Amino acid sequence: MKTMIKVAARSSLSVIAVFFIISVIAFSSLKISAFSFIGTESSRTDSLLYILSLENHTLHSVMPSQPDRSLGKVALEILTNINLADMKTFLFTEIPGLYASSPKILIAGQGTDFTNLPIESPPPQDFGVLDETNEAEVVPDNEKRELTNDYVAFIYHTHTWESYLPLLPGSTNPSSNDKNVTVLGKRLGEKLEENGIKTLVDSSDIQEKLLKRGMKYYQSYAVSRESVVEALGQNKQLQLMFDIHRDAQRKHVTTKEIKGQSYAKVMFVIGSGNPNYMKNIQFADKLHKLLEKSYPGLSRGVLNKPKIEGNNGVYNQDLFDHNLVIEIGGIDNNLEELNRTVDALAEVISEYYWGEAVEASKNK
Repeated sequence: MKTMIKVAARSSLSVIAVFFIISVIAFSSLKISAFSFIGTESSRTDSLLYILSLENHTLHSVMPSQPDRSLGKVALEILTNINLADMKTFLFTEIPGLYASSPKILIAGQGTDFTNLPIESPPPQDFGVLDETNEAEVVPDNEKRELTNDYVAFIYHTHTWESYLPLLPGSTNPSSNDKNVTVLGKRLGEKLEENGIKTLVDSSDIQEKLLKRGMKYYQSYAVSRESVVEALGQNKQLQLMFDIHRDAQRKHVTTKEIKGQSYAKVMFVIGSGNPNYMKNIQFADKLHKLLEKSYPGLSRGVLNKPKIEGNNGVYNQDLFDHNLVIEIGGIDNNLEELNRTVDALAEVISEYYWGEAVEASKNK
């Protein structure tokens, strides 16, 4: 009998030792895993809670609902970073360098994940199929603010010909040198000025300049950079800058219904090739939160693109720390949806400027 007790005790100690080793590995994995930076931290916490709840049943009251959870799946995810329900985890763990060269969601809006990230439009047909490189409070009219003396905001369009199919009846190509994203930039400028923010809108046809110079489509940011440099040189009081684009995603990804009205969703894009990109992230985060407060679900969040993508991941944001690329809607959004979104953006940008930006300038 004593021998059986000793064997049982040794077995229990072995189980405890194995569990301790697994726990140490798991906790180490939690600290050093690069994959934890792309959105799995919460699932790891849930997994740890699940393991602890097997012994301490009181933890069930704080556990999230996990109907398909099993100890085997939890252990696999903790020890290998592979989530059987998320196929991209296989790619990130097996293909060297893929994580570093992939866009990263810095701030996720409602419904935003790696399955519906913005899609870059191909070059317009003039450049060939392939390139050589790869509800806020509205101020009553009688309380409108007076227009600032100097230009405070600057709006431009690097991909001038990006357009929307509803603006081009009968066309299957969402690209136009006439009806395109410049109509949104013009409207945004008008709405900002209605809120007292004097705005310089540059409607330069960047793609036309590329064609005249014999340049490639991927060089668009080099040409739009000239406009940014000129604007900064001639207007020392600029505090806000926006490069307006259109996503190539379809309507189910780029549309949101709010209080019975349809809006084109927006995504803020930051390039990590800019050494001071954290300042642009902070700016984007504030606008995202203001949109969420007044128009829940309208913002798809803030996306970080690395050096390997688009103008070496800079997007001219190295020139100015309040310069954002804003993707407004996708190829299927109509003008009514786009205009509602532009008006909403003007409201939150004005709220930001007359609140935080003006106060900060007073304290300088």
